[in-house]
Amino acid sequence: MDRRKFPLFIDLHGRPVVLCGGGKIAARRAATLALFGPELTVIAPEIAPEIRALPGVRCIETPCDPAHLPEAVLVLAATDDPAVNAAVAAACRARGVPVNNASDQAQCDFQFPAVAVRGDLVAGINAGGTDHSLVRRAAAAIRKLWEETV
Repeated sequence: MDRRKFPLFIDLHGRPVVLCGGGKIAARRAATLALFGPELTVIAPEIAPEIRALPGVRCIETPCDPAHLPEAVLVLAATDDPAVNAAVAAACRARGVPVNNASDQAQCDFQFPAVAVRGDLVAGINAGGTDHSLVRRAAAAIRKLWEETV
């Protein structure tokens, strides 16, 4: 059994966050992060239109390189290339910056949760990276419950 992760709620408002990747997974993560007001920079050779449409997101169309990371307080590596994700994770670890590698749970300092938000109420849902379907269903159930009760 994987060890449970402690749910840490961090204030990202106005703080530099880097997301390497511009595809489907990156788009979902960017949309979630945008809810919390970071200075979000997305770096990828191609960036999905739904990422570009997010307010306040800075897009840099170039391959992600560890040189892009020095000021970030949090980094997510969500490219379609596990070698790039691993290089980003290694660079972050060398600098002491928490990183999530979407292609390798063993290289994650934190796991990216499903998030339910209603006003100031925020819930993060995680199953240790093992059952994404369960997490999606649990998040949907929490959102529905909140619509009915909060």
